[in-house]
Amino acid sequence: MTTARTTGYRPGLVDLASGQISREIFVNEQIYAEEQEKIFARAWLFIGHESQIPNPGDYAAARMGEEAVILCRDHRRGACFSEFLPASRHESMPL
Repeated sequence: MTTARTTGYRPGLVDLASGQISREIFVNEQIYAEEQEKIFARAWLFIGHESQIPNPGDYAAARMGEEAVILCRDHRRGACFSEFLPASRHESMPL
């Protein structure tokens, strides 16, 4: 019987009764790709706190799944935050 609690559950990898998880979860490429798509690509992610960038012009590097991002405090408006994927406009290459 499948319930809402076990949707997406993979038999043999998670023992719900004992709470044990197979090591396979941490090394399986298919599971990793599925997590990237279903978790990181579809949900709001915490990339930093305003206390990490207290002054205008401050910035912090973070990751969202496999993407590197830059969180910065706008130097003109002070209270405005922005995040950027660090890539060049011309080549779309990581900086």
